[in-house]
Amino acid sequence: MLTFSLFKNRKLKKLVYWWDPIDGSYNAGDHLGRVIVEQMLTLKDKEILDKKNKNNKLLSIGSVMHFANNGDTIWGTGINGKIDGKLHRFTTLDVRSVRGPLTRDFLIQKGIDVPEIYGDPGLLLPLFFSKDLLRKEEQTKKFLVIPHMNEGLDKYKEYSDFLCTPRQGAISFTRQIVNSDMVISSSLHGIIIAEAYGIPAILLANQSGEAKFKFDDYYFGTGRKKYPIASSVTEAFNIEPAEKLAIDEIIDRLFKSFPFDLWE
Repeated sequence: MLTFSLFKNRKLKKLVYWWDPIDGSYNAGDHLGRVIVEQMLTLKDKEILDKKNKNNKLLSIGSVMHFANNGDTIWGTGINGKIDGKLHRFTTLDVRSVRGPLTRDFLIQKGIDVPEIYGDPGLLLPLFFSKDLLRKEEQTKKFLVIPHMNEGLDKYKEYSDFLCTPRQGAISFTRQIVNSDMVISSSLHGIIIAEAYGIPAILLANQSGEAKFKFDDYYFGTGRKKYPIASSVTEAFNIEPAEKLAIDEIIDRLFKSFPFDLWE
């Protein structure tokens, strides 16, 4: 049975796309795409349904470029390295920014103009949900382990008190990250959100089948030529995080590239 919520989501996704698991649950990083776009539009007293052109859609957060069609608008989206390039069937896109230089190179090879504006829009989170708002000192943990959504949790049993699954809404996920002193994550958005709030983050190698492409794309797009990958949680404690990103410059360019004009 099609619920009102599912009906509304389908209508919204024709205008602003975000990916959801087929079982109807959340994946925090992808759900964040909807959250950030809604927050940006609120600054102009607009809602997703106010979008003027109903015949194309905006794609933002996530490795969801293969869901784009001709004429769609791209803001911070990335290529998913495990998806066959032939499945990107579009030939024309309105690109305002992309996640990183690897995505830009892919699109340029398809003859699409792409500005050199990089970064995941998830980095804008602190503009709308401050650290002071989300952090509760009595709830703070020394570290947080975030597996990829497709990983089983059994292999992390010894860290059960420090586990955080991305299979939840974007803000509850963010709240857990903000209430930790260190993040060890095989989920890309665990890393992104931690870095947005200035929390040390180490990428954890995973067995989810995810390609290294998207991690390279994000780190390279935020000015880091190299970054550490821990083979285990134990190893992560002995690794220095990647160089801090120049976040003010990145979020300024990302913010200014948002396509408000699609709603004007």
